[in-house]
Amino acid sequence: MRHLSTVYQGEEDLLRIHNVIASHPPQQTLMQVFCGTSDMDEVRLLRSRLVKLFPGISIIGASSMGEIVDARLMKHSTVISVSMFDHARVKTAFIDQNNDLKVAGRTMGAAFEQSPPDVLIVFGCGIKNNSFINNSPFLRELHSVIGEVALAGGLAAGYEAHESRTFVFTDQGFIEEGFVAAALSGSKLCSYTAYTLGWVPIGKTMTVTHAEGNRLYAIDGIPVREIYNHYLGLDFDPSTIYFLNHFPLMTEKDSIGTTNPISAINQDGSFELIQEIRTGEQVRFSFCDVVLQEESAKNLNKVLAEYEPEVIFVYSCAFRMEIFGDDITVDMEALTCSNHSVGFFTFGEYFTEPGRCPRFFQQTMTVLALSESDSCQIKSHANPPITVNIAKADSRRLQILKVLSHLVSSTTQELETTNQELAEQANKDGLTGLANRRLFDQVLLHRLNEHRRSKGTLSLILIDVDFFKQFNDLYGHVSGDDCLRALAQVLKKTVKRTSDLAFRYGGEEFGCILSFTDHAGALAVAGTIRRSVECLKIPHERSTVNEYVTVSIGVVTVENPSNNLSSQELINDCDLLLYQAKKGGRNRIVGQFQAQNI
Repeated sequence: MRHLSTVYQGEEDLLRIHNVIASHPPQQTLMQVFCGTSDMDEVRLLRSRLVKLFPGISIIGASSMGEIVDARLMKHSTVISVSMFDHARVKTAFIDQNNDLKVAGRTMGAAFEQSPPDVLIVFGCGIKNNSFINNSPFLRELHSVIGEVALAGGLAAGYEAHESRTFVFTDQGFIEEGFVAAALSGSKLCSYTAYTLGWVPIGKTMTVTHAEGNRLYAIDGIPVREIYNHYLGLDFDPSTIYFLNHFPLMTEKDSIGTTNPISAINQDGSFELIQEIRTGEQVRFSFCDVVLQEESAKNLNKVLAEYEPEVIFVYSCAFRMEIFGDDITVDMEALTCSNHSVGFFTFGEYFTEPGRCPRFFQQTMTVLALSESDSCQIKSHANPPITVNIAKADSRRLQILKVLSHLVSSTTQELETTNQELAEQANKDGLTGLANRRLFDQVLLHRLNEHRRSKGTLSLILIDVDFFKQFNDLYGHVSGDDCLRALAQVLKKTVKRTSDLAFRYGGEEFGCILSFTDHAGALAVAGTIRRSVECLKIPHERSTVNEYVTVSIGVVTVENPSNNLSSQELINDCDLLLYQAKKGGRNRIVGQFQAQNI
């Protein structure tokens, strides 16, 4: 494989390229063009010249927000890259719409379905209706048609005042709303894809509680704007998004942590993200600086060097360039292991790992390393994410960041543990360790609603210690507390299913909620409790029914509860049965079965 790249200045550059590649088979030549200009007429004219001067050669191009040539960063330039393969053949595809991303993905897949390629480079238009395009649906449909392929590339970007206009083209045509691709096929073609992120999660784990598509409304039940204001201390103005994207939300999917930057802040307070976000998804803020970025680039360079690539195609996110500014040149260190590297800054990057659907990333730098060799060791793309190993970093500043990150994480974990303990304590009876009345009310209401939907059977048990006032008067409150704790242990041993709940109702009253338990089963549980308490043989000289402590129990079972039955009515029914048990002589059980909605 041979490769050359040039920064296009005029006709002389095209003639020089022509002289180099004239004798090479056109079907084994790929030309990539990255245009850092918004002058559409100039780009159209260049495309026409290329097609005329290089007939039969596969050409793909895209508008860019920065160009990369041999580990050097360019701006406002046009870069022409030519790869001349010894064996691999090249074919392009041109899709002239992105109104329906799923259809576009299937259409592109169909172009290569008959002979699936080994490598696929895809460029898409990055802006539509002044909004960034989430290309995940396109990639999923493309993957469903052509299967596993080492796919790379990204979305075309635009420059500054003209960033809302992006374009892609091939030897077949030019489009501002669509996709282009170059397929590479060859038995000796070796590919390796990887990416570097360099972001680390900070702060506590939070849960998305309201999201629709890529619009985020609330986290942890709090409006997202208030979350950002609380944790980042920001007043929201037109420059806010730039700063917010220094601390993007990070999610983890299939063991890969990725960021999801903000593209817009809506008037209703919601945030428009680049990618979809789901209710229930867990997120954390994330952070990266040039030291983390540099370490990550060095790690990627070491990995790439092991495979001795003949050329590296690089597709990096324009967000990185905006955030890091001049420090973005640190990323280029990842590419110094090869004599040839070329690429551009995108509005979103494509990445593939073996056995999975291609992914759509932001704020990453993705690479596609290629070589053609009989001795090539990698016949498929094996691509671990390249991240920073903070623990092994020897930079003093990085060590400080390590300590800071550890401090934040440790403090956050302690706070989360404390909050969890406080929440548990708020629902727990301090004396017995059972659920308290607060949790009982919540669970009973939830179980009633659940059994209405399932048309199932729910049982409630209420328990009262017989003559407990007399017990306290004779033995004292300390012994009374010991007695209640002993009774609580009986309930814990008897009520074991996670769907059930044993609770202290108040004073000397206890109870159980038994889900999907019929009346016979509930009476059996109540009988076990009554006998077990009696078997404790806690002396009670002032009881008129037994020499030991005993309990009276009411049991109500409702099948297919109606919408009219409230939790308080169910409690009242059970309490009446408990009263009948006490009035009937105590140390006994009175039960009732109610079939409703029949």
